[in-house]
Amino acid sequence: MPTKPGQDRSHEPARTRLAHLGDRELEVARAIGQGKTNAEIAAALYLSIPTIKTHVSTILTELELTNRVQIALLIHNANQQ
Repeated sequence: MPTKPGQDRSHEPARTRLAHLGDRELEVARAIGQGKTNAEIAAALYLSIPTIKTHVSTILTELELTNRVQIALLIHNANQQ
């Protein structure tokens, strides 16, 4: 369900929120959920570290989060649903 800019999406189920991400962003989010560093994610996905940082920034913006821990918790919650 699309939301209006500035609308709080924290009440949405985790899987619904993650559905807003693209395939590569979801891969990066899952890796963050596994506790991997940017360097580890970059090596696993054959991408550069700056590219991973860009994906992390996009994920934070898309999901209206402020840090990697929140991404990891969202991934964890999605796996519990």
